[in-house]
Amino acid sequence: MARYRYKDRLKELTHCANQLSWDLNEKDEYGMLKWLLDFHLFKKGGSKKISPMLMHKKDDLEFSSLFDYAYTVSTGKTTVTFRQTVYFRYSKSLALPHFIMVPEKWYHRLGTFFGMQDIDFVEYPSFSHNYLLQGRDEDYIRYHFDHPDMISFFNQQGFYSMEGMNYLFVLYVNNVLLPAEQALQLVTIGDHLHDYLANKTPDISLPLMEVPERDD
Repeated sequence: MARYRYKDRLKELTHCANQLSWDLNEKDEYGMLKWLLDFHLFKKGGSKKISPMLMHKKDDLEFSSLFDYAYTVSTGKTTVTFRQTVYFRYSKSLALPHFIMVPEKWYHRLGTFFGMQDIDFVEYPSFSHNYLLQGRDEDYIRYHFDHPDMISFFNQQGFYSMEGMNYLFVLYVNNVLLPAEQALQLVTIGDHLHDYLANKTPDISLPLMEVPERDD
């Protein structure tokens, strides 16, 4: 694992901000964390920190953000800090069910054997094998995910995690700080997903990303 250097990381996200024409903040000056605490990712660990952060505000009904998020987990005598790049969208055009989608691991399959929820699609067995999908309103979740192009995209890109609720959703690769070009791709993918989930477009053509290296 490469050593984390904040100055190098700030330079990368400054490049992203310039490419996107978004505002760059070294600290969470908007109090973003309070918007996120109901998401699974942001319930983990302690010493939670967002920095740096890019922000684009369209109007009072919609804004987007790209940021690095870090949290620390204590395991007895040691502590481990996890970092990932996150795309966040707030949009009153959305009306999402509360859901979480993560790459499915062996321990998830063990959990489903003992009754843990996993929403599967008979029509998309590969997606159902590759991803764990959970949420409170199964029918409404199925309605949002039942699109062959979106299913095909996530099948080819089996490393994404996505969470949504009401007017909010986040997209990230767990424990991975994305390099600048991949971070820009994450924004493009998040924007396309927003437009589809908000019923703004039937087109959900998304750019593929090389599998990133994990920060662990």
